[in-house]
Amino acid sequence: MPQEDLQAQVAFAEINKRAQAQPTLVKKVGAVIVFDITKGGNVQQSWTIDGKQGTIYEGKPKEGATAQVTITVDDDDFIQLATGQANAPALFAKGKLKVKGNVMLAQKLSTLFKEQSKL
Repeated sequence: MPQEDLQAQVAFAEINKRAQAQPTLVKKVGAVIVFDITKGGNVQQSWTIDGKQGTIYEGKPKEGATAQVTITVDDDDFIQLATGQANAPALFAKGKLKVKGNVMLAQKLSTLFKEQSKL
């Protein structure tokens, strides 16, 4: 099945640019968080925010890293989240965002998204 073009790819590229310019932003997260981006209910692509190493990359955590939180969200909802048009608690309440693992760590992501929403 060919992978659909995901809007999240563009968003993660922008977040990554910002992270490379301000490495302390990603380290503020302080945890390994995986985003599983879905289309039509199926995971299309994953990205890892490694707050311990201060890096963001496509795919699941690299060897030696374990995700403390996995967030599953639809591509469209992720874009709304990344651009500040939606917030995570509201998406979570509607069942549009699923969190596995330490929910408190997921809240630290707001640091990255607050910066991102200024685009």
